[in-house]
Amino acid sequence: MASHAVSFTSVPAKLVELLTPDLPYSLPLLRRLQSTKFNHGTSPYARIVFVSDTKLSSEEQFDQYKSKAYTAAYLDFSKPETQMYIYSTLEHPRNRDDASNSHLYEPQLAELVKEVIRLRNEYKQELLFTDPDRILIGSLHADTRSILEKFEGRVQPRPSGPYDKWLIKREELPLLDENLPPGMYWDSANLDDCQLVVSRTDIPRTAQTLVNLPNLMIKRQDKTPIAWALLGTDGSLISVHVEEPYRRQGLAKKLAVKLLREKATRFGDDGWLCADVSPSNVSSRAMCKSLNGKPDWVTSWICLILSETGEAAKP
Repeated sequence: MASHAVSFTSVPAKLVELLTPDLPYSLPLLRRLQSTKFNHGTSPYARIVFVSDTKLSSEEQFDQYKSKAYTAAYLDFSKPETQMYIYSTLEHPRNRDDASNSHLYEPQLAELVKEVIRLRNEYKQELLFTDPDRILIGSLHADTRSILEKFEGRVQPRPSGPYDKWLIKREELPLLDENLPPGMYWDSANLDDCQLVVSRTDIPRTAQTLVNLPNLMIKRQDKTPIAWALLGTDGSLISVHVEEPYRRQGLAKKLAVKLLREKATRFGDDGWLCADVSPSNVSSRAMCKSLNGKPDWVTSWICLILSETGEAAKP
């Protein structure tokens, strides 16, 4: 069955409406679309791609896909961090175990890869990752990744390995005392603070990106940051960190709860929160559990190779 791709230069409101009923499974892509309204949340090079088995001739036609198979993606070749997020209805529990649907999604994802390559050729500028040209896909569902891996030479694994997608409901966050120990205060991060955040992680992020994300810090009275947390462009809880001398005081949990309760609504008011946590990260798993979160599906970050050394599978 042939698949058809269409690309948009701005976020179609009807696509947001289409993704919302599929929460929480559509979270990474939906949140990335919602974060385009943030300062520097998007760029002139961003594209939204929609792939289905019928041609989409207008935004109004998104309504017809509420019970149909489709794949959608956000990509921005110009971003120096995660450049692409994907959601396919394959990932929804109603479709995960239905083998009869598998024949629909390989052609869709092959068409998606084809469209991304076409858009890359339009972009013309050098990519962040070169030799071979590739882009970083974030929080990719394991089922979607398994299909992309069938396309010879297209997927380059990242050393970070798999993550569990933890789901948290805002209404189920624990109630905590927001008072801090003497000599500390709550604050938002400035650009210099975000330079410190970048220095404490090996994940490719820039201070300019982080300062525009929902964030929260605990600082000493001399304005030195001692703990911080942010919400990524996909709405996930990221970079939760407490400097060594201040650990084991419950600051990380207090910080995460306050950030999620007060600032996650900048994305939307549906109440869903999330975090990508490595199975080996005992402390982060414990914190997510303390937030009344539960792991659901497996995600990963991969590079999608766009040069002609890779060959998308032919459906």
